Amino acid sequence: MVTKKLCTTLTTYFVRSPVTWKMPLTHLARCLQVDDYAPELEADDEATVLTLLPDLRPSQVILLLIFSAALADEVSKVDADSPAHAALHDQMEAIVQDASMIIATALSNPDYKVRTEALKAFLTWVNYAQPVWPRKPEPLQHLRDLTELVAQCVAVPELHQDALEVLRDILESYTSFFTARHMFGLFRIVTEHVQPRLLTALENVDPEGVPYGQLVIAYGVANVQPVVEQPDNDMSRTIIDLHFEILRSPGYPGGEDEISIHSIEFWNTYIEYVNDTVFSQDSGEPPLPWLPNARSILEQLIELLWTKMRIPTGQIAKEWTNEESGGFREFRLDATDLMLSVYVFLGKDMLRQLASFALRSLRAKDWRSVEAALFCMNAIADNVLEESSNEEALDALFSSALFREINDFNLNIPAQARRTAIDVLGSYGSYIERHAEYLPDAVRFLFASLETAALATTAAKSIAALCSACRGSLTGELDGFLQQYQRFLSGPTSDPYTKEKVIGAIAAIIQALKPESTKVQPLLLLIENVEKDVQTAKECVAAGERDMAEVMGVTGLNCLASIGKNLQVPDDVPISIYDNDEQPPPSAHFWNSEEAQVVRQRIMGCFSVLQVLGNDGEAIDAACQVLRSGFAETEPGPFVMPPSVTVSFLQQCSTETPHLESVLSTACILVTQHSKSTSERIPEDVDAICACVAGLIAQLGLPERDPGVAQGCIDLFSRLVPYYTHVLIGKDSRISGQLPAILDFTLRAIEGQDVFPKRSACELWTKLLKSPSISNPPDVQQRLTQVVHAYCPQLAQALMGQVGGLCQRSELDYVCEPLKALITNQPNARAWLEGALADSSFPQTSESVGQAEKRRFLQQIVGLRGDSRKTKDVVKEFWAACRGTVVRYN
Repeated sequence: MVTKKLCTTLTTYFVRSPVTWKMPLTHLARCLQVDDYAPELEADDEATVLTLLPDLRPSQVILLLIFSAALADEVSKVDADSPAHAALHDQMEAIVQDASMIIATALSNPDYKVRTEALKAFLTWVNYAQPVWPRKPEPLQHLRDLTELVAQCVAVPELHQDALEVLRDILESYTSFFTARHMFGLFRIVTEHVQPRLLTALENVDPEGVPYGQLVIAYGVANVQPVVEQPDNDMSRTIIDLHFEILRSPGYPGGEDEISIHSIEFWNTYIEYVNDTVFSQDSGEPPLPWLPNARSILEQLIELLWTKMRIPTGQIAKEWTNEESGGFREFRLDATDLMLSVYVFLGKDMLRQLASFALRSLRAKDWRSVEAALFCMNAIADNVLEESSNEEALDALFSSALFREINDFNLNIPAQARRTAIDVLGSYGSYIERHAEYLPDAVRFLFASLETAALATTAAKSIAALCSACRGSLTGELDGFLQQYQRFLSGPTSDPYTKEKVIGAIAAIIQALKPESTKVQPLLLLIENVEKDVQTAKECVAAGERDMAEVMGVTGLNCLASIGKNLQVPDDVPISIYDNDEQPPPSAHFWNSEEAQVVRQRIMGCFSVLQVLGNDGEAIDAACQVLRSGFAETEPGPFVMPPSVTVSFLQQCSTETPHLESVLSTACILVTQHSKSTSERIPEDVDAICACVAGLIAQLGLPERDPGVAQGCIDLFSRLVPYYTHVLIGKDSRISGQLPAILDFTLRAIEGQDVFPKRSACELWTKLLKSPSISNPPDVQQRLTQVVHAYCPQLAQALMGQVGGLCQRSELDYVCEPLKALITNQPNARAWLEGALADSSFPQTSESVGQAEKRRFLQQIVGLRGDSRKTKDVVKEFWAACRGTVVRYN
């Protein structure tokens, strides 16, 4: 402790003293030699560090080494490009010669403590040199000359850990430090000392082998180009073979096997180099000679990874700690990420390989190996499904007895194997859609798994994915699905998540029914289940069981939203070019008929649960999701509610309503949907919505009282422009009398500290200031011009306050938008901005911004006439001057 404090003090003196300490290491060595203070050596003095070191005790050499490392570490924190510190770094170029002499001598010292400290000092100096001397080979050479001495320490039992760590650190972070000669010497160290110890450790599952393995990995990463391109030389073969041996070692990654997880880094680097090289080749270039060898190596890698990814037996898994379980999961995830990269190169051959592993293991009833193969296939599913050439390999797997056998719950199959098989069915749904013959086995297995507690959640997720993808092929099974769902609801695995997923899956099948009238009865059966949840929630409230009421009510509404979402027409439904372009009028559509109204009425009836759960935020969110599910439809449907339903929902809200932001967002989406060029305009409903929102603003008073609600309110008014501008501005609008309060509220939002209301208010004013994209009626346009003209002085004042330093730098882009619109569209903009800059309310944040700077700023932004990039640059410079973060405004 005393030694380190002394070294820290000396280092501080070296860095900060106005007097140059020319030869600190030699001077300290002389003082240590005489055990007292000695004057600094003169230039003609024959004594050097090399001549002084033999007289020093080991403890004194250690002090020199610690001081040497402290110098390198502390000076590395000083900016090398700063003129004030340039001399300091120049001096280090001379000091490194003394430091390297000390380290070289210490590495030959019989005292292991001295050599250990020498290794630390060497690494510290190398870390200093990396950013400072990239183009200065002379000082760097002093350190490079030490490489052989450092590498030899690997053979010393007392030093091998430190030496391995030093070499690995430099290989990983500063590969270019080692020359080709050094790399050859390091390879000799690997073959003579590292390889035998690593292989022994792997065979004995000895954690002492980890640092040896990490050095091999780092060496392989640093030399990946020759390893790939020169597969027949000794170095390449040795490095590949050692990495294969790491993956062949006994034990589970994360458990006894602590090295495999590190080896993924080498293989990621290997395949990255292969892919980059292969896919950067021009089509006319000759094939790369090393490609066949790389293909063979990667195919072996896939088999080794598959073997290594097998799940442990139940007994082993029970004995694992959380850390060991996490390590194994991490290895599997890292390995599958690696496989995705390998698949890019190997393609369908890799898929065939994995499918053959699964089938071979299936015949042997080796379910842990089956699971590992399926896990790998699941990871690459998205890539596999993009290529039709993969059908053959998938046919072999899906036509096998796999899903029939795994569906036999009398067989002793690990739950994880069934869980992974379930995931595969969800991931390969689009393939199964093209091969309906595989659907029965798949669906039977999934519904059987749904009744097993350990599999229910995964099964529900895959049922949803599979039914969504294969909806058209499953319409004939709909009655059976409805019956199975009823049985499932009465079982122990029925919970909010599984109910929502499965009911949505059945709704997806209903969507595929033709004609529309055939959807009514199955839909009513699904809605009946939602109604039961709603009724249960009401009964629970009456019985004082509030928690259970919330669970049942929210579950019911979420299930209803899931039905609505899955009834939407999928994006990938083909469009027939032979369809008659003349669609029937909306009034003639089935879902607008009297027969269909009962479905919509039953859906709306489920909202009655809000009468008892109106103060539950999750229930509010779920109800909003139900409404939104109909907004996306372009044709009438059971969930396409009249706009008045959303209006009524909003009218029942106040600022005390939990999750009010969700309701406001839903209203915004409704306005947006009915602002599209092809949609019907709903001015009366929008007028009613605006009246509600104006009331909420009146209740709030100030945006900062609830920034989320304030943002939602302002967003709503912003959506009115341009198609409903008359609702906001018109004299006959229900909110015409409240317009001043609304606009004052938006100005207060711009001036406030809450970023989201500020952004929304800036967006609204930008729209109001810009020329409308559609023509407004003359009276509306005249009224808009009058309102904007009346409020522009206040707006200019609010914007200049923000630009003058009140807002955050990240908000300037948003503030610039209404400023540009003001300058571009308002002839009086200059006068308004000039008045705002001169007003006493302008923030006095920096003395460097006076009237001259304000005039120059105004001249610049007005002269730019709304140029987006340049205006932002000028505004940011002025803002920085006002904040005092730059010396003056230029």
